[in-house]
Amino acid sequence: MSKVFFDHFKIPKPKYNIKATTKTHGAFFSKAIFGIEKILFKEKPDYLIVQGDTNTSLAGCLAASIFNRKFSDKIKKIKIVHIEAGLRAFDEKIPEEINRRLIDQLSNILFPPTYIDVNNIKRENLFNKKVYKVGNTISDIIKLYLPQIKRNKILRKLKLKKKKYFLVTAHRPESIDNIYNLEILLKCFEKIGNIYKTKFIFPVHPRTQKILDKIKNKNLQFVKFYKPLEYLDFMKLMIDARIIFTDSGGIQEEASIVGVPCITLRTTTERQITVLKKTNIVTGYNPKKIFNATKKFFNKKIKKNNFFGNGNVSIKIYKKLILNLNK
Repeated sequence: MSKVFFDHFKIPKPKYNIKATTKTHGAFFSKAIFGIEKILFKEKPDYLIVQGDTNTSLAGCLAASIFNRKFSDKIKKIKIVHIEAGLRAFDEKIPEEINRRLIDQLSNILFPPTYIDVNNIKRENLFNKKVYKVGNTISDIIKLYLPQIKRNKILRKLKLKKKKYFLVTAHRPESIDNIYNLEILLKCFEKIGNIYKTKFIFPVHPRTQKILDKIKNKNLQFVKFYKPLEYLDFMKLMIDARIIFTDSGGIQEEASIVGVPCITLRTTTERQITVLKKTNIVTGYNPKKIFNATKKFFNKKIKKNNFFGNGNVSIKIYKKLILNLNK
């Protein structure tokens, strides 16, 4: 799926592609760490920057940490930087929770998005770290592309009217690897759609499609499945949706930024500020909670929020990195 983003945003082709297998975690980390370490020895960068909590981010941190062990001279060591630091769901059943904790432990400079994430870092006594609250870089992307998003024609293409549909995404293992959870969600969406006479627009992630194919009874009137959409198409659907139903952490942030109510189809969230500011309700897979959240949000307007930044987060990060270059 990454090719869509590289092409759409005209990002230069990566200089390196490790192509680590994802068949097993052990095989992935082994090849990824080895491959990244080779690149570090060749390029000798000042910083290794990782964003988020993916296995790739953790592999990068581990590779840089192993690289740094070979040098006693502080100047020769690579500073490890974590963007989106301090996020915590406080649920270690989630693989990303383990990743983000380890990444923060290994990193030298932490860029948490909000004050809640700063407090999480403080509680864990992460000593000798430079910590800068900056927001999230997604606010930069939305600000930059908002004029194009507003002009996008996807609603006309799908024959939809503004605020007359729900948008749903689901791709996380806890949501869709358990076919029972996915079936519960689909039945719940169909019932809600019937109550409010409102369709659910569901762009299906490839991971989700594999599980969806196993469900025999998909005779749904109010749930409409689509192939993955380009970013601007999806953002236009998000901005004009009545409510967003998702298990994505990033979409929880984007929904708050653009001012659309969000219902999180997980039992926990690492974006606690969205719940605190009442732009997001966490329901898990409980139909009653999902119905109640829908009822609460259906006629409620959400103000656009700037607690994830004003579109200048990348500049803030750049300036701090320049400041810390030789320290």
